[in-house]
Amino acid sequence: MLGQLLDGRYQVVQVLGKGGFGQTYIAQDTHRPGFPKCVVKHLKPVTRSPEFLEIARRLFNSEAETLEQLGNHDQIPRLLAYFESNQEFLLVQEFIEGHTLKAELFPNQPWTEEKVIQLLQQVLGILQFIHSHNVIHRDIKPDNIIRRQQDGKLVLIDFGAVKQVQTQLLTVAGHTGATIIIGTPGYMSTEQGQGKPRPNSDIYSLGIIGIQSLTGLHPINFQEDPDTGEISWQHQANVSSGLASVLSKMVLHHFKQRYQSAAEVLQALKHLDTKVEAQLTQPPSFIQPPQASLSQQNSIGYSSACILSPENYSRLETILLEFVGPVASRLLRQVAASAPNREELISQLAVHLRGNQQIDFKKKTMFVLEKSTLFQEVTVKSETKSNNLPSPELQVISDSFVHQCERELADLIGPIAKFLVQKAVRSSGQISRAEFVKVLASQIPDPQKALQFQQRLLS
Repeated sequence: MLGQLLDGRYQVVQVLGKGGFGQTYIAQDTHRPGFPKCVVKHLKPVTRSPEFLEIARRLFNSEAETLEQLGNHDQIPRLLAYFESNQEFLLVQEFIEGHTLKAELFPNQPWTEEKVIQLLQQVLGILQFIHSHNVIHRDIKPDNIIRRQQDGKLVLIDFGAVKQVQTQLLTVAGHTGATIIIGTPGYMSTEQGQGKPRPNSDIYSLGIIGIQSLTGLHPINFQEDPDTGEISWQHQANVSSGLASVLSKMVLHHFKQRYQSAAEVLQALKHLDTKVEAQLTQPPSFIQPPQASLSQQNSIGYSSACILSPENYSRLETILLEFVGPVASRLLRQVAASAPNREELISQLAVHLRGNQQIDFKKKTMFVLEKSTLFQEVTVKSETKSNNLPSPELQVISDSFVHQCERELADLIGPIAKFLVQKAVRSSGQISRAEFVKVLASQIPDPQKALQFQQRLLS
């Protein structure tokens, strides 16, 4: 096929791919200045009987007309020509200069939330357009999304018209249509795997790409809840609850529970809590000096909006750390900022855990819901509000003192010390040096070393 001139115009210069659905080539348009590149998709019918060829011709023309309409979108390759040659069918499409999204996704190198949202918004805009034309792409994956070189926009390619025609023709020819699945394992929804794709099957595939970009993990490495079949991924990503909620709904196991349209997902992204997102991008604050106001206290570490004392906030964060690791502090701060009450706080945190973990987490956090705790915490908050002056025993916990704590603790328990100190800084609120050191000492397993740590810093 190389070197062959198709339709007296398109000269094949490279084979892009071969498969059961046909072949794809890169060709040059010899009728245009500079011989620009184009993509040629070639379909060979499985039989040449007149009846079968007539059906193939009708289906092929129908699909070509659809691609002609879709090419009106700036981020979809234009259809340049379609024709029949020697009872075989060919499509010629615009060649997109650039690189695939796959080239931007590296193992264990997560993207920022901002970049992920931009990806989702661009591709959702394309899906909204194609779905309005009653077209389902059916093979959304990083290989089929190209970052166009000239402007950096994402372009969706490989609409599989040839695949779709071939599938229908094989069914007509007597093959079992249900066994001919269009899609890619890992990115393909359950219903699509059963040969029954829907528009939100494309939304599922895009959601998988979003999770892949946030976690740095390939979909084959995603964990699955054995009880529900849902993907369990939030604990492996540094992600806000707003974006996590959107992505999780995009990839729900049952299509009826997912977003039903691309427009619906775009609306959800638009209404993400921008205030919470802004909080997550700010560097951790250090403990406020005694003269800090109550509102300033709430902007660091724990949030009084969840009606938790600093002690119980720290306790809750320590428990969460067991389940989700180092992202615990960030996750708790962001959820606490929006939870209307303590019950909702625990429920929203549990959403980020696997099914069996949720039960264990809720058992360990029952103390948050105890009435006596509520009374104590409200009392503490009332006293704080009514007393504008700090307690005399409170001392300023300066940056230098924090660094000293890090050094001393590192001598006893190693590099994790810095993480524990910063966690304590963010969650302890306005407390004395002695109380702060006591919080850190509680992280030292050896009682003798814990005592030694306190003596070094408080002597």
